[in-house]
Amino acid sequence: MYTINIGLANPFTGGNNSVEQTLSAALSFVRDVTKVKVSYEGSEPTVIIQYALPHGSINVLATALDQDCIAVFDHLIGKGSLIGDKAEAWGEFNPEYFQLP
Repeated sequence: MYTINIGLANPFTGGNNSVEQTLSAALSFVRDVTKVKVSYEGSEPTVIIQYALPHGSINVLATALDQDCIAVFDHLIGKGSLIGDKAEAWGEFNPEYFQLP
């Protein structure tokens, strides 16, 4: 089981991606979705998706949504990571900022 947090802020446009746009893209990269939540807590609106099977590359999803990175938590190993072309700029995965559905 995995959970991803996708912030809606778009650093390239200075605006926000829509929830619909984000879900549409995400659902082409993950399978067996068990929970979806949109959170307005934290520093930006965030789409939270819990799913069982990865289908495609989260890095490609981050690029498709103009995100620096996407936070991913693997429940089986109890570890999170940041995945994307600019993940290094954000440092290490911080569980204090990660939201569960």
